[in-house]
Amino acid sequence: MFAIGIIGRPNVGKSTLFNRIAGKRVSIVHDRPGVTRDRIEVYTDWLDKKFKIIDTAGYDLKDDLIKKEMIDQFKLAVQQADFFILVTDVAEGLHALDQMVVEILRKEGKKFCVAVNKVDSHQREDLLGEFYALGRNLELIPISAAHGKGVDDLLDHVISFIEDEKDDEDEDERDDSEIKITVIGRPNVGKSSLINALLDEERVIVTNIPGTTRDSVDIVFNYKKKKYILTDTAGIRKKSVMFKDLIERFGYYRSIDAIDKSDIAIAVIDAIDGINERDVKVIGEAWERGRPVIIVVTKWDLVDDPKQATKTIMNEIDAKLQFLNKPHVIFTSSITKKNIYQIFEHANSLYALYSKRIQTSKVNEALEEAVARHQAPAIGTKRLKFFYMTQVASRPPYFVVFVNFPRAVHFSYQRFIVNVLRDKFGFYGIPIRLSIRAKTNRNNYDG
Repeated sequence: MFAIGIIGRPNVGKSTLFNRIAGKRVSIVHDRPGVTRDRIEVYTDWLDKKFKIIDTAGYDLKDDLIKKEMIDQFKLAVQQADFFILVTDVAEGLHALDQMVVEILRKEGKKFCVAVNKVDSHQREDLLGEFYALGRNLELIPISAAHGKGVDDLLDHVISFIEDEKDDEDEDERDDSEIKITVIGRPNVGKSSLINALLDEERVIVTNIPGTTRDSVDIVFNYKKKKYILTDTAGIRKKSVMFKDLIERFGYYRSIDAIDKSDIAIAVIDAIDGINERDVKVIGEAWERGRPVIIVVTKWDLVDDPKQATKTIMNEIDAKLQFLNKPHVIFTSSITKKNIYQIFEHANSLYALYSKRIQTSKVNEALEEAVARHQAPAIGTKRLKFFYMTQVASRPPYFVVFVNFPRAVHFSYQRFIVNVLRDKFGFYGIPIRLSIRAKTNRNNYDG
């Protein structure tokens, strides 16, 4: 698919323009330089022309580790896009780095245009002249990404470079058969390293500095002729810590959004540190939102005694993560790539259960079995009667039980019914939602 890269110096409005074109808030936007660190992609269209836009980290020359990684991402984007929008800032004027980027694009033989951003008044239109110093025959388009001014003209120009495509579905586009996998965990646990190992490229910035990933980054990945959407997320720390920093707060909400949009959550655990309280909270967040969780124990290459370490980790899972109900556990190393591709095999297995629909007759057999094994206790003089149960949704499996007096069904008995469903239909590692209903009353339980 035709790929358009949005490039330029930090804090010129690249992410704001990206969000404007995408039609939704995809990139984190803030007036602090260097907020966008990873390369973010989204599919969109304009006037029936479909294309992919890529938001990149700002190109800077400051000599520190993060900046060097950002430059590497920029250079990689240059190789992988067909057309570029160089975003500049009319208020700051023409910068030497803008000229440097233009020289790089011309050297690489890339097609591009210059979007002069923040032109939101007639006075600022008078400042455009100096940008023509970037060269002759260069398309210069004044815009205001924040207000949408000039963006239509920009897109009209960009799509003129897109050749008409066949009606056949593009292999890069998402479809219903894709499994959306979100990688979660606390900061610096190895999430980005795991994704880079799977992709066999430095696609996500990896350093030993906690909090490097702030955006939730979607990556299309094919394995054994099946397509997956991998999402790397910001490491989730205590809210009291994350919410002190506005950008980290954005990253937290973006991570939660990513979980909500996913089918499966991959929880990365450090083999050396084991499972701590923060791991439990992060995993619990995904489970409560109705997502199956695969436990991926990484950094296994650093373990001295694998047999004892396996026993320790499994005991911790049994003690601290009982609510997962027999989760899938994989011991991996991003360095040696040990077992990393088992993630997709486990994801396929869980996704099949996650999407499973049970016939109403089978569901009612399970309800009859539950009532026969253990009659729900009566409350006062009310005699509790179960009419029937049915599955009303999947992803996650959602069941509704109709009774004469919903409030008489205690929380513990609802959990008992969920466990019967799990045992009977093999929903291990799958969150199940249960609703107890009458004609006018309703009480919900998630398990």
